[in-house]
Amino acid sequence: MNSKAFFIGLFIFAISPMSFAASVLELPNTVEVQVFNGKAYEGNDDIALVEGQNQIVFRYVVNYRDSGMQTQFNSSAIVLTFDADDAQYQLTLPSIRNKNAANQFNREPKVNLSSNQSDSTPHQIDVLRKSGMQIGRDYTEEMLSYNQTQQVAAVAAFAPAITVPAVKVTEATPPVAVAPVVATSAAIASQPKIVTPKTIAEDQAEISEMLDYWYNKANPDTKAKFKAKINQ
Repeated sequence: MNSKAFFIGLFIFAISPMSFAASVLELPNTVEVQVFNGKAYEGNDDIALVEGQNQIVFRYVVNYRDSGMQTQFNSSAIVLTFDADDAQYQLTLPSIRNKNAANQFNREPKVNLSSNQSDSTPHQIDVLRKSGMQIGRDYTEEMLSYNQTQQVAAVAAFAPAITVPAVKVTEATPPVAVAPVVATSAAIASQPKIVTPKTIAEDQAEISEMLDYWYNKANPDTKAKFKAKINQ
């Protein structure tokens, strides 16, 4: 191949669409990304985006002076959603100079998303709120639930719904026959017995039987004493 053909081929390669870099999001060093497009992500390196919808969850971590002392601000988890279209994007955050500015950002975060094609790229932003302890949060799991809602920055594509297989019914289910329950002797024995009070006649008849029993058990001397007591 001569030199002329080589340079022509190099020129064609240079202007080919394949030579353009993919969309990238440039992040300031004060950003800590937790989730990118539904998957866990760590760090603040520039992110290679996909063409179309992108979603990041990040925290703004910056120091500011409060009453002459250095204070670290760790923002709430922020959800940012936007469409990428073959461009280089830059995320810019507002300055945090005092506690009021920090609280304002947590209540209503505002960022600027620009690109090499526009000074302002349309985007949606929201706060991923969670009550209780904030340490050890599972942002990926939280975003799975968040993206199933209608919140402003939710993306349904990053939270696929769980499909439950349908049950095919071919015919009516016949009624189930229930066998009668037969009480066993053990079950009957375990049941409490109801005691019916005796009548006077029944009580006296029982006493008479007991007297006859003990009288017949006694020897002649005891029988004589028994008769003597009755005759008194």
